[in-house]
Amino acid sequence: MDTEFIIRTLFKAHESGNYVIGPSYLAEELEIPKSTAQKILLRLSELGYGFYIEKKGFILSEHGLREGKKILRKHRLLECLLEDLGLDKSEICEEASKIDLALGDGLERLIEERYGKRERCPCGKPIPSF
Repeated sequence: MDTEFIIRTLFKAHESGNYVIGPSYLAEELEIPKSTAQKILLRLSELGYGFYIEKKGFILSEHGLREGKKILRKHRLLECLLEDLGLDKSEICEEASKIDLALGDGLERLIEERYGKRERCPCGKPIPSF
């Protein structure tokens, strides 16, 4: 499973007030076994994205928060582009999720230049800034 996808999932939980993310939460979100989710959280801890506290859960570190913001910013700015292209609002988030992690640097820069000053995505969610 892609690290960016997992960090995006963890950052969304953090953004909604869930600051300590347990393996059960991640397992449910990713539709994977709880034991696999725990291994993922331990691995992310080893990579410096956060801290895993046994029997509590995972807390994003500053590095993890920064990466999460970056990933979610790219996703929500891409949603702005998809809206401009005329995609139905009910499909924008799902379609952005299919392509945001594969977005090349060049296209990402162009989207950033065009929509980087926006504060909210078409869904009304805040676009993280740096």
